[in-house]
Amino acid sequence: MDERHTLRQEMGATLHTGDLGWHDLLRYAREAESLGYEGFWLTEESGKEAFSILAVLSQATQQIRLGTGIVHFYSRTPTLLAMGARTIFELSQGRFALGLGTGGVGFMERGHGIPIERPLRRARETVEIVRGLLTSNRFSYDGEWFHIRNFRLREGPVQGKIPIYLSALNPKMAGLAARIADGFITNWPTEESLGELRSIVLREAESVGRDPREVKILTLLMTCVDPNDEQALMAMRRGLAFYCASQHYHHIAEIFGFGSQVKKVMEVWQTGDFAAAARLVTDAMVEKFSLTGSPDACRKRLSRMIAAGVYPIIYPLPRHDRMVEDHFTTIRLAASYLS
Repeated sequence: MDERHTLRQEMGATLHTGDLGWHDLLRYAREAESLGYEGFWLTEESGKEAFSILAVLSQATQQIRLGTGIVHFYSRTPTLLAMGARTIFELSQGRFALGLGTGGVGFMERGHGIPIERPLRRARETVEIVRGLLTSNRFSYDGEWFHIRNFRLREGPVQGKIPIYLSALNPKMAGLAARIADGFITNWPTEESLGELRSIVLREAESVGRDPREVKILTLLMTCVDPNDEQALMAMRRGLAFYCASQHYHHIAEIFGFGSQVKKVMEVWQTGDFAAAARLVTDAMVEKFSLTGSPDACRKRLSRMIAAGVYPIIYPLPRHDRMVEDHFTTIRLAASYLS
């Protein structure tokens, strides 16, 4: 196996599950597996329910790791999350990882009618309870959110380890993940933001006696299907504008001087003029926040990221009139950078 094929083993793929029908979604997961991707990570949001898809994929794939990237921990109790995790772990013969997060204001407050309250405390209790239920014969927990009394999963502790990752877009959540989780999933990776995250991991892991090398950094990597096509570039700009509209991303933007530009994009997005907001996303922002550019530049960026111990999850930004084709083209393109 050559070096680049080995690098490809340290890369995942994802999609919005509502963007592909069942048949195409299954083909997409199998394609990622055949291309050598290490993991297939499912979002949930307003698309298909994640654990249902993973149950099907566990039978339709043989080697690729299956993960949630992410499911939110406000609409499910930790006990239900533990049951779902155990189910997919067993169905996939140990190929499962659990990614958890708040889910974002748009999905939780507008979609579920649930306010995002005390996210750090909720994250901590969820991780501790899920892990406790998966590893204990009997488990009790007395928290602020949840009170578990001498409870057990009927099938007992899981035989093996299920990695648990937190979605982390700010220093506090990254710090919590470094203390209690197996790692975290971030977005908009740049050398500057990843440098900050590594320093947080070092400090917070050592504060609780952990080896910082145990804390895995995963990142969504928004990827343009064709940097030479204006429609493809506009799809990327619109995707970035969508994230600019979330204040969760403003800290990352501030690190390298895009704070005022990102706030302006948010202001226009909130008026409902999404096309105008997308046009405010500059070439410099596209280059900084996504995998877009010449094959050589993309190849170097991916290789540096993987060599530095960061696990990229290829995140296609498709053109609406070529939804299916662009998903497949994107994961083939990203794989070609390391082949």
